[in-house]
Amino acid sequence: MNNLIEFLKNNFHHFVAAALLVICFVLIGHSMSYNRYKIARICQSITMPIEKSWGNLVHRFNLNKENEELLQQNLALLREQENMFLVREDTTLTQMSGTDSTHTTRTRLYDYTYAHVTFLTTDKPFNYVIIDKGSKDGIERDMAVLSPTGIVGVVSDVSKNFSSIIPLPHLDTRISAEIPSINQVGTVIWDGREPNTAYLNDVPQHLEINIGDSILTSGYSTIYPKGLLIGTVKEVSTEQNATFLTIKVKLATDFKNLDLVYVVKNLYRSEIDSLKANFKNE
Repeated sequence: MNNLIEFLKNNFHHFVAAALLVICFVLIGHSMSYNRYKIARICQSITMPIEKSWGNLVHRFNLNKENEELLQQNLALLREQENMFLVREDTTLTQMSGTDSTHTTRTRLYDYTYAHVTFLTTDKPFNYVIIDKGSKDGIERDMAVLSPTGIVGVVSDVSKNFSSIIPLPHLDTRISAEIPSINQVGTVIWDGREPNTAYLNDVPQHLEINIGDSILTSGYSTIYPKGLLIGTVKEVSTEQNATFLTIKVKLATDFKNLDLVYVVKNLYRSEIDSLKANFKNE
């Protein structure tokens, strides 16, 4: 027993050194793990945004590609609508048989392209819309502009890369419209209040109008093709001693969330305008 105590006394410093060495190794191991953890976190904080951005870029590229394909498909469908063509039936008399033969021909009157809205206003008396296509893209003044759900307005000014549009919510707007359910023509105007409502004027009081009736373009202009949706009847009222109905229209286009638009070109507008110019007081 005395020998053991003596041994411990003589070698106490060795035991302490060994214990301290073990503690140092443990601390070093923990320190290295922590450093590795810190380095891993730093690397992760750097690479995660890059990976996320790259993923978003790839997704956006694929989404843009899909959107482009959908746009082209929509354009193809729009271009083949009936109101894009002038349909004529030519009847000729065959001398040999003495019978008539009828030939139907279709002539394209309108064509489409698309653009995106870069800026717009909806809370002013004279609102405007800016799109990202201009003269280099074939955009010209007085072209009709549509949304996927209804009409937007008409091109007013054009630069090389951009164009401005006078939208339907504008105090100078006048659009020839019709109510197909009663075969009646009127004029759509905006009163400067709500950007999603307008009024249809010049409809006589004796006609019966129903809530929800569609209001379409009449086609009596060189700007808008016939049959484009302007909106639906929201409210009908009769004022005392008035000749015409007061018809409130809910517009088909959501102007506050407008993004994609279609620009319509009348392929024979210059020819029609030259004929109209021959009439005085037009």
